[in-house]
Amino acid sequence: MKFSFYITFGNVDRTRFQQPPRLIHKRYGQAFKDMRQTRLTILLTLISICSYGQQYNFDLDKVKFKGLGLETTKKIITEKFGQGKRTETNYECGFFAIDNSKAPYYQLVFNDFKFIGSDKDKFYLHMVDFDLKGKIKIDYGDKILNGLTTKDEFIKMFGEITKKHFDNPDNQAIVLIADGRDDGARFTFKDGRLIKFEYWTPC
Repeated sequence: MKFSFYITFGNVDRTRFQQPPRLIHKRYGQAFKDMRQTRLTILLTLISICSYGQQYNFDLDKVKFKGLGLETTKKIITEKFGQGKRTETNYECGFFAIDNSKAPYYQLVFNDFKFIGSDKDKFYLHMVDFDLKGKIKIDYGDKILNGLTTKDEFIKMFGEITKKHFDNPDNQAIVLIADGRDDGARFTFKDGRLIKFEYWTPC
């Protein structure tokens, strides 16, 4: 027994195929599966992008790490932590892009944190990996962010709008745009606890 059906692609009308049903299912089943996965990926991307435009009453000037603010100098970093490992960067957009007049930018990498800057510019706290015991921390005003910080505690710090973001169980990270600025910070969670801080700049 044969199975007949018709498909129209653009200007091609009623192109006829005659295939056994099992072969049709095998050939086109994967295509439909890939289409559903693509739609899901696009949806999650749009949700993440939309969060960037929100205001969270967030102040980057309140961020302190080991006594230093978000912005500092290479001299202060090396005096406090040593030389670190220099790692070149190649960002195509953002504040540290390769075509910026103050480029080239590079990272100073330490065990649990990184700074980024250039010899023509300031240096910025770029990333902090939090440990499970809460020893590595960031001070935010009179509050502490570390590996023991839960999503619920984070929401209490930054308001109801962050709760709406995390009501979606697929959202494990959030970008908080600083008030009156274009930049902000990305906070990433795993198993309900904070694991990473990253300085975020728009492309």
